[in-house]
Amino acid sequence: MYSRFFVLFAILFTGWALRKTNFIDDKMDHSINKLIIYFAYPCMIVHNIGSIEMSGQVIVNFVLTFFISLGSLYLYSAIAYGYSKMLHLPREISNVAEFAMVAPNNGFMGFPVTLLFFGEQGLLLMLAHNSAMNFYLFTYGLKLMKRNRSDRMKKTPKSVMKAAFRLITNPNIIALCVGFILSVFSIPIPEAVDDYLVYIGDISTPMAMIFIGSSLVKYKFTDIIRSAMVIECSVMKLIILPLITTGIMYFLPVSPLIKCIVILGACFPTAANVPMFAEQEGQDIGTGSRVLFLSTVASMITIPLSVTALNFLFM
Repeated sequence: MYSRFFVLFAILFTGWALRKTNFIDDKMDHSINKLIIYFAYPCMIVHNIGSIEMSGQVIVNFVLTFFISLGSLYLYSAIAYGYSKMLHLPREISNVAEFAMVAPNNGFMGFPVTLLFFGEQGLLLMLAHNSAMNFYLFTYGLKLMKRNRSDRMKKTPKSVMKAAFRLITNPNIIALCVGFILSVFSIPIPEAVDDYLVYIGDISTPMAMIFIGSSLVKYKFTDIIRSAMVIECSVMKLIILPLITTGIMYFLPVSPLIKCIVILGACFPTAANVPMFAEQEGQDIGTGSRVLFLSTVASMITIPLSVTALNFLFM
């Protein structure tokens, strides 16, 4: 597990070094961001979801995990909103801070950790959790990133229809739907097409971490660990929300494995999507990048403890 953390930080530092030496500039950063969000991620989603063999109880567990995870993410958003109000976070960064507190890195970090400790069935359910997060990202997440924009339009029936159309035509939402159809109806992905999806999808994680690393150039490590806002957001992400989730899941009448996966999904650090979405919408990148960095470092301690506690409570 710790080798995975090493890889994560090595790639992040590569992005930092490339930006520090001016190998990467603002224009290239923006292009990398668009490539990942609108092309690489959809390819990864279709492959991951479309390759699942679903039948009977497996489908039930997958759907249950998806909807419980989705509900949890929207609950976290409400909690994070109240928390940012309580901390009196400035409006210009509060939306990114809230997003950073909620969105988990349940893909690059979540998949290997889940496979290691909960096997293939656990990995399948973590895919459901990841699917819920992707739906959340491109619904409430995008809305949250637009909250501070001065050019935000007032709601009208026409604007609502346009927003709904943009949502259903978002490449990631389309990819989720395609993946579910392929999986539920057992439609095989042609080998050449699947290889293409894998090759393109595999660039998403390293390129995302390079983007994050490059965005951290302007910040000193000492400034990150001394920032009360960054520390408080990281504590919310890694400790408070997982504890709230544990309290809720403990009493839900679902299988122990579903309980473990939903709780574990809340335990992962901030997702790389947060600063990427912030950059895409012209919002504060630094807040998301700093919370991502600190929460990822701290998760090297909190995730092993969380896995141990989950096995003690439910398995």
